[in-house]
Amino acid sequence: MKFLQLKCPPPIVMLLSMVFSLVLSQRGLDFMQQQVADLSNLIWPLIFLIAGIGLAMLGVKEFLVQHTTLNPLDPSRSSSLVVSGVYQLTRNPMYLGMLVVLLGWGDFLDNFLAYSGALIFFVYMTAFQIKPEEAAMLEKFGESFKQYCQSVRRWL
Repeated sequence: MKFLQLKCPPPIVMLLSMVFSLVLSQRGLDFMQQQVADLSNLIWPLIFLIAGIGLAMLGVKEFLVQHTTLNPLDPSRSSSLVVSGVYQLTRNPMYLGMLVVLLGWGDFLDNFLAYSGALIFFVYMTAFQIKPEEAAMLEKFGESFKQYCQSVRRWL
């Protein structure tokens, strides 16, 4: 299934995962309005949302500081190996941030099946985005990237 590698922008994968969660959970507009009406239902989803966006933005910031490409569909255009900041904790903070947002969405939908979108995102991103990115980074940065991978986990 190589044809799926590096084809769909990760934010689109996240949005499709959200829609999948919504459909599978069978939650409608009435349910979502009830959730929003009781602010106590929003505490954890908002915490996940803020944490996820914050984590992703920390990853973006490091890329901008290093003056390297943010385009996830062409990792060979990377100009430097980013290992500072949040990249000392996870090799994929932007994708991890999106996953955290999806977990918050699952919590908002208040249905076990709603977490399936996060699982699908995790599996898809690992197979069709992260592993091909890693292959490109290994080819481009060689031993430095290999050492980085040995010291920092892919997700957490």
